Amino acid sequence: MEGIKQDPCKEYTHRLEAVADILGAVNREIRSNTCYYILLDHIRTQLDVNAVALHVTNPRLQLTNIARLGFRFGDSLEALINRSEGLAYAVMNAKKAIQHNPTIANTASEGFINFITEEGFYDYLGIPITEGHQLLGVLEMFSQTPINITPVWKLQARFIHSLAANTIQRKAQLQKQDTTTAELEVAYSETLEAWVRALEIRDHATAGHTHRVLEMTLRLASLMGVPDEMLVHISRGVLLHDIGKLAVSDNILHKTGPLDHQEWRVMREHPKFAYKLLKPIRYLRPALDIPYCHHEKWDGSGYPRGLKAEEIPFQARIFAVVDVWDALTSDRPYRKAWPKDDALEYIKAKAGEEFDPKVVDQFLEMVQADDLSTQPVEVEIGQIEN
Repeated sequence: MEGIKQDPCKEYTHRLEAVADILGAVNREIRSNTCYYILLDHIRTQLDVNAVALHVTNPRLQLTNIARLGFRFGDSLEALINRSEGLAYAVMNAKKAIQHNPTIANTASEGFINFITEEGFYDYLGIPITEGHQLLGVLEMFSQTPINITPVWKLQARFIHSLAANTIQRKAQLQKQDTTTAELEVAYSETLEAWVRALEIRDHATAGHTHRVLEMTLRLASLMGVPDEMLVHISRGVLLHDIGKLAVSDNILHKTGPLDHQEWRVMREHPKFAYKLLKPIRYLRPALDIPYCHHEKWDGSGYPRGLKAEEIPFQARIFAVVDVWDALTSDRPYRKAWPKDDALEYIKAKAGEEFDPKVVDQFLEMVQADDLSTQPVEVEIGQIEN
């Protein structure tokens, strides 16, 4: 180690390698605030100081402490920043480095002097973190001994300045992207809900059907091992499962009697219309399986493509059982709701013909478990205490 200190080239190489290592570590944790602490630990080690703090600016040019290391009374430092005290604001306003120690006369508040005295620090150096003309934040370094600012130290500080600026900017960009993504998700959800309301307003017979089947489909999918990340696509698929009926005329959709051959042919086209409507929308493509395939049947007799068995997408097979269950157990203009036991018997009888047998088995277990959990518990009068 002594040899490295005596050879500026070797020391430079050593410090450059350290920067490369820390850049990789920061990149790995860039989505969490851990990246800031990795950066500060590197600064404390490479610049040989005892404590470091990083504050970022907001649009109102106020500082917020986002990370600090090496303090006994770190909350006191944060309180100084929140009260706009300390030398960090002087660094921010001057946009240049400021050093403070007993040999350098720089105006500091009484609160800041008391803080560094309580911490046992001798030397202080505050550096503005900038990118071009934009002020991103302030880096503060504290040392119990005089900071040895050599040419190599200054070079290392320049590397660190660039790394800190890059980290702050990348974090801000990611947060902006996350905010935009969240806003888009809300917009998407509100659009889907509007489509569902439009369908239910048009088709009074199935009002409430979509939201009833949504919760049950998600539960059944989870029980069958569908990964959590797929559930959002299943939710969208369920919400949009009847979107193709927008292409079906009212006199067919609202007909109270049986449909004739021509009317059935039109009705069977609604999954194809759903496909044509949704396929161009990129974020809805993973949700297409349910609107397009929920009328396919296990034995190949379904529509629109006559898919058979495992050719049918798994999430469509799951939804098909729930969809029929809700249709059978709900009142319709042309019939009353079936008794629950009759609907269960129908679904059980159609396993291997209309439905995936494994899905039916899991569905029956789920419904029976729900029944058990809602059964009244008989209690002997003698068990009730006055």
